[in-house]
Amino acid sequence: MNTTLLSPDTRGNKPLWIVFWIYGVLVSHLYFGAIIYSYRTLGTPVLGALLAGFVLYTAWIMRSVWVNAFNVGNETYGHIARYLTVAWALNAVLVSGFLFLGHLDLVSVPI
Repeated sequence: MNTTLLSPDTRGNKPLWIVFWIYGVLVSHLYFGAIIYSYRTLGTPVLGALLAGFVLYTAWIMRSVWVNAFNVGNETYGHIARYLTVAWALNAVLVSGFLFLGHLDLVSVPI
């Protein structure tokens, strides 16, 4: 197996599909799913650390997608990936913030 395809790279040398679909979609969903699954059982400091880690990971993904966006045959896909990743990052920050506030019982959350 070629491990260079799976190693983190934010210098613009990765194929866009690896950065977007594997790191951006798959890993982000697994990370966030684990947070949601254990949301009610975690203490506030641990949840805060996990959500902060998720936001930092999202920032790393956004930069990775940005610099690798045009490592694709059709440049349009690079632009679409950039826009989708920025929208995902904004959503991730807002949802993480509201989940944390919900854990503090400052807002109601439906989970």
